[in-house]
Amino acid sequence: MIVCKQCGHHNEDSDTFCGSCGKFLEWTGERVVVAQPEPEPAPAPEPEPEPARLGFMDRVKQAVGLDEEAPQLGTTLEPPAGPPPAGRETPVTSAAPSATTVPPPLARAAIAAAPPPNAQAAPVSAPEPVLAGVGAPGAPAAVSAGSLDEPVSRRPTSVAPAVTRPRPGPRTMEPPTRRHPGDLICGQCGEGNDPVRHFCRRCGTSLDEAIAVRLPWYRRFFNRLFRGKTREAGWRPRRVGPPNVMGGVMRIVRLAIVALLAVGILAFLFIPSFHNLVVNKVTAGVTAVRKVVHPNYDTVYPIAATATSQTAGHAASLTIDRTSNSYWAAIATDRTPQLVLTFSQPEDLAEILFRSGAPGAQPADFLNQPRPKLVHIIFTDAKGTLITATDITLTDQEGPQFYPIDAKQATTARIQIQSVYPATGATHSAVAIAEVEFKIKD
Repeated sequence: MIVCKQCGHHNEDSDTFCGSCGKFLEWTGERVVVAQPEPEPAPAPEPEPEPARLGFMDRVKQAVGLDEEAPQLGTTLEPPAGPPPAGRETPVTSAAPSATTVPPPLARAAIAAAPPPNAQAAPVSAPEPVLAGVGAPGAPAAVSAGSLDEPVSRRPTSVAPAVTRPRPGPRTMEPPTRRHPGDLICGQCGEGNDPVRHFCRRCGTSLDEAIAVRLPWYRRFFNRLFRGKTREAGWRPRRVGPPNVMGGVMRIVRLAIVALLAVGILAFLFIPSFHNLVVNKVTAGVTAVRKVVHPNYDTVYPIAATATSQTAGHAASLTIDRTSNSYWAAIATDRTPQLVLTFSQPEDLAEILFRSGAPGAQPADFLNQPRPKLVHIIFTDAKGTLITATDITLTDQEGPQFYPIDAKQATTARIQIQSVYPATGATHSAVAIAEVEFKIKD
């Protein structure tokens, strides 16, 4: 755990920036180690017995070989070859030899056996002169106590070469390491952060506009369907009474709906008849919607055309011959001319097309015959039952004119001419129509 010194927020060990103030934790953070239980202390070692302290005389005796235990040091003392000269005294050497005097092996052994300088030594008396005629060998020079404090020489050691550390390069951004449901996604580096954080744990960017990770829709659906509601700590119902029966009923209804959907999917996959029925129904529904939103029009032609009257060479069938250079003309004495068109099968008619007047090589030929103005159209089915009727006012112009209609399952269309645009001159017809067409939505 890393504690921010700026605000005191506790951060995880893997965090780089503080979650509360956004400070860089390598500068302002302090890693806190959780205290572990201290192990039991080991038993104290037994104190070693202090070595016996030797006086100055004892150390001199060991040095000159007068001690009985001196042969144990590994050095054999031999007497001189001849007797010493009588009457000659050998002065005692000073206890502090010069610095150039090298002590013999026995003196070095005595120095090694001597206690350290800081040890308390027993007071000793001044050394007495030793005569050379005692029969002992010449006493070697004693080692001064000051030489023990001199530093011991040692060989020069090689100095370890200094290690040159490479300069740190630019920080590389690693891919995000966590994406848990409910985490706040940093918009700078994409790292997931706990909802309680205010700054990104990886790059320190503010999380004010961060997007929370959401579960997929199917997981949210099944969680709401099968799992009970998660209550916060301390939640209590608002009222005390019988259990919520409607909640249980609604849950059973939801389970039943899911079961029906599962059965329907299995039936659609493994039962061919049910599969075809579903496909046909769906296709019909999609087609109906498409016809309303973006319809496609196809032309249908009647198979027969009759009229109350017609002139020579201008029969009623010329209105359905799919050409525009011929026309139907009623006789001049027919005050209410009618044109009856019949289809081979019931059709859902959605649009009607008129070409008024008599076509000709010159524009004036269009005005030589009367043109329909107000028409009344009656649609009937195969049994002669009226389906619908509509009135249309045509414009006095040459060319096709389209008008919307709505006649479902129509087999007959009766067109009654109620008024006309008069001709410019004398004419032998009551009305003239060059073409009539119908369209259906597809």
